[in-house]
Amino acid sequence: MAKAPTTRKYSPRRSREERREQLLDAALEIVDTQGFGAFSIEAVAREADLAKTVVYASFDNPDELLRALVDRELERAVADLAAAIPRPPYQDPARVLSAALTEVLACARRRPATWRIFIIPADGMPPAARANVERHHQQFLLQIEPLVSWGLEYLRLDHLDAELTTAVLIAAAEQGIRLALVDPGNYGDERLIGFATELVTSFIVPRQR
Repeated sequence: MAKAPTTRKYSPRRSREERREQLLDAALEIVDTQGFGAFSIEAVAREADLAKTVVYASFDNPDELLRALVDRELERAVADLAAAIPRPPYQDPARVLSAALTEVLACARRRPATWRIFIIPADGMPPAARANVERHHQQFLLQIEPLVSWGLEYLRLDHLDAELTTAVLIAAAEQGIRLALVDPGNYGDERLIGFATELVTSFIVPRQR
């Protein structure tokens, strides 16, 4: 007897926006677990358990879908970072850094797939997407620099280049987030935040004597 053809599971009707979010979630899962090289309309359709025609009804082509995915995740990461930036009046630099790292690490653990795209970028990220990430990265550096300048002045280290100090601090923070995402058992919040706080405190104490 011939085997009956497999029929695709019925997909409930959704609004256009809900369907786009469903497809972007499916695309994120593919990129996060398999890399950008595994991304395709067919792969997204399989992940979402939908027909390719449904995907094409929401996105004209793979480039549009991928661009929408990167834009959405970048918007989420930028919003997380904006919320993590301490607001004045500031206390001492150690407390400011501890509060910022606590919030950023919480965001990264809450949305690891989002943060992995930018902290641990998979091979195959489109050049346009990389350029967009870099543009927002530079904007974030400009947002952080006034806070770093305040910290340097507080520590009586304002002879240091604030722009370079900001870049170094951001690179160190990104490495901490990377470690937390790759090996959370070994690099927990307490260890990472404790190290950063002790490092800053080692500068504060000698300057206050």
